Amino acid sequence: MEEQFSKGNNFAFAQVIGRIAPSSSKIGDKAIILESGKLIGWIGGGCVRGIVIKEAIEVIQTKRHSKIRIAPEGSSKEKTNFKEYIMSCQSKGTVEILIESVISQPEIIIVGKSNIARKLAKIASESDFKVSVLSKTINPETFPTAHFLSEKIDFSQFQNLKNSYIIVTTQGEDDENSVLKAMESTSQFVGFVASRKKTEDIKAFLIEKGIDPIRANQLKSPVGLDINAKLASEVAISILAEVIDHFRKGNFSKEENVDENSIEKTSAVASNAFEEEYYINPVCNVPVSKANPKHIVSYKGENVYFCCDGCKTTFEKNPSAYFPEKK
Repeated sequence: MEEQFSKGNNFAFAQVIGRIAPSSSKIGDKAIILESGKLIGWIGGGCVRGIVIKEAIEVIQTKRHSKIRIAPEGSSKEKTNFKEYIMSCQSKGTVEILIESVISQPEIIIVGKSNIARKLAKIASESDFKVSVLSKTINPETFPTAHFLSEKIDFSQFQNLKNSYIIVTTQGEDDENSVLKAMESTSQFVGFVASRKKTEDIKAFLIEKGIDPIRANQLKSPVGLDINAKLASEVAISILAEVIDHFRKGNFSKEENVDENSIEKTSAVASNAFEEEYYINPVCNVPVSKANPKHIVSYKGENVYFCCDGCKTTFEKNPSAYFPEKK
């Protein structure tokens, strides 16, 4: 887990919390599941493994938790944070697994070296945020708690902006270009310290420069919760409060129209990686590892992968039901 945290990756943690024999998994078995669908650890094989991967990916995307129960008898049903699956494998065991999302602490990228920027960098670092500061002619001694400093206003320096908050607090020093570059990035939260009149002017500038009006209106400005802040330190507190509120409510997964082309490319990469390693069992719709399936059946020139004997037997009785003729 430490390795995933250090890379800023989101993942899910799954642990077996209930079991009725026979079952290959035991209470306490655990694993982490990456956004790509890669599972590291052990929570069971066959249907169990595939179901956990499927649910874990959804848990990561929604930033919540889920409890699943896989049993040979019962019904497939779903409630808030709970799903029950019928065990399609021939095993008679029952397994209950808790899956929790583990979302890396977000990074705050501050643009500017104003007094507000200095105060924000300090309190954000003390609140366990990773802090980066971008500003021309920056003095490292001004930001002693920042983990990264750069004199380039260039967001390509960051490998992963999906959990990043960009706060532009340039206060008159190249405001327009700084905000423009931030809004051109894939960050889903860009805040700008400014008056309401300045905000209106900046948004008009963004649209003039080709930023989609929907994206331009997503600029958080004036940024910060309204706490009647007057001092630079109070403004910094209000900004950090809005960041924490936004993050803890899981709003990243609700944002829309943020550099959709880049987001689609990122999703496509993750999807391709998943499809290369897993195949969706047509009988139970559970991902099956292509490297370690229970069975492989050739049907009309295509390999069909199965997680268990039961699914294979069901498929062979009527394969056309799962691959209907195209008209």
